[in-house]
Amino acid sequence: MSKIATDRRAHRRIQASFPIQSVPETGGTLARMVAQDLSLGGLRCSSTADYPEMTRLAVTLLLPLDGNGEAVPVDVEAVVVRRAAVAPSVTNEPRFELSLFFTRVDDTARDRLASFLGD
Repeated sequence: MSKIATDRRAHRRIQASFPIQSVPETGGTLARMVAQDLSLGGLRCSSTADYPEMTRLAVTLLLPLDGNGEAVPVDVEAVVVRRAAVAPSVTNEPRFELSLFFTRVDDTARDRLASFLGD
């Protein structure tokens, strides 16, 4: 009998590339990241800043929502649930792949995310 893999995600995930900014909740340096995929529950991104698993972050998603090519900021809170070092960038900066789980999303942010995701 073979096992069938099931997706345990609660939300549909889409591939999307857009800029992200984050700062640890305890303060620190602003990190710039690029999203690779997104759902209502979280996202996966690449970053030159490394955060240990379970780090809480204040995150600003810069979603292209307004139709004029300008990004609309969407603020959420998230926690790093997975991290992995990946090959350095062309400029030889270290890079990391982070998976973030959204821990707090207000109604306005949820509406903007849902609109972007087509939900």
